[in-house]
Parts: sequence; structure tokens; C-alpha cells
Amino acid sequence: MSDTKEYIKGDKHVHQAGSIMIKFAQYNVPEQKGDWKQQEEMEAEELEKAFADFEEVVNETAEADGAAVVEQEPSQEDLLSDVDRFIDRVKAIFAKAAEKNGEKINVNAKGWSGQYTFYVDADRISKMLDDLRQNSEQKVKEYLDLFKGCTSVSAVAPFVGEILDIEELRVKELQKSDMRFALEPFYGMTATAVSKLSSKVGKTESEMLINTLKGLLKKYPKS
Repeated sequence: MSDTKEYIKGDKHVHQAGSIMIKFAQYNVPEQKGDWKQQEEMEAEELEKAFADFEEVVNETAEADGAAVVEQEPSQEDLLSDVDRFIDRVKAIFAKAAEKNGEKINVNAKGWSGQYTFYVDADRISKMLDDLRQNSEQKVKEYLDLFKGCTSVSAVAPFVGEILDIEELRVKELQKSDMRFALEPFYGMTATAVSKLSSKVGKTESEMLINTLKGLLKKYPKS
């Protein structure tokens, strides 16, 4: 029998996605177990790295083979078209405004001080907007092409302001500044949205869309 003793070092094995890795390191050390220990320590870090690399590959393969990946569900609004989102936003602003219908509003505007009863015809406006959505979608798209976002304050507020300029859709005395509360849920407590109610886009696409809306007044008379 040989005087050389054999020490076999076996390391962990990994089972993952049907894969197995077993790694052994064998050292023939003639009666010098201390040398074996030193060599073991030198190899330890390398062995661990090898297993780490193997496990990483196995995990990536498992994910590629259909491991469940948690993804955030798109919101219902994200599934809508730009036209739908724009129309829904304008309708929501007028629905919010209508919550104040019948309230007495004090006015201290330049040249006039007094009180009036707040009113916007949100139901009629909603019907007209749905008609635009269904029958004039291309005109709405051409209007939205002027802006970076279909629900941006730059796209929505001027259009809301144009609707407010149609006197038969609101109380005559209504001040656009009194619409702040209806804009805040969507654009925050800033003066920007209110100021843009009086902005004029001044483009052909904008004029065509608002004129199309005005053409629906007879189709949807005041109830």
C-alpha cells in the first residue's frame, strides 16, 4: 500500500431547473495534511465563485423558460385612446364644476361687484362631447396633435375656456376664475390652469373643433 494519502474535497451541489452541478477537488498529499489545508483555503474563493456563476446562469435560464415575473398592471386610463382620455378629462372638469350649481358666488371683479348663482350645463356639455368622440374623432385628433399630452393643461384648459365662452352653456355672470376648484383635482392649486382658460390656441385645428362643438347646440338643446 502506498504511503501517499489521498484527500478528496467535495463541495456543495446545486439542483435548479433540472440542472445539477457537483464539483470535487482532489489532492494527493504525501503525509502532509497541513499542505492540503493550505491548498484548500487557496481554492475556496475560486470554488465559491464558480458555484455563484453557475447558479446565476441557472436562475436566468429558469426566468427565460417562463418563471413568473411580476409586472404592473396598466391602469384603465392607460388603455384608452388619446381622444377618449381628452374627452373624459373635459367631461370630468365640467362634472366637478356642476357640483357647485345653485351656490351663490360673490364677485369682486374689476368694474363689477355683486353676487350670482353658479351654473354650468354639464349634462348638455357631456352629450356634445360624446358626439365629438363618436362622430368627429379625426378633428379631435388633429387638435390634440398641437400638444405634447392629450390631458395636459395646455390642451384641456383652453378648450374648456372655449366651451365656457358659449353663454347658453353656463350662467352669464360666471367668471372663469370661479372655475379654479373644478381644475384643482387635475392640475393642482396653481394659477396656470385658470389663466389658460382664457388662452386662445389660434390654430385652424382648434377653430374647427370648437366650431364643430358649437354646431351641436341645436342637436342637444337645453333640457
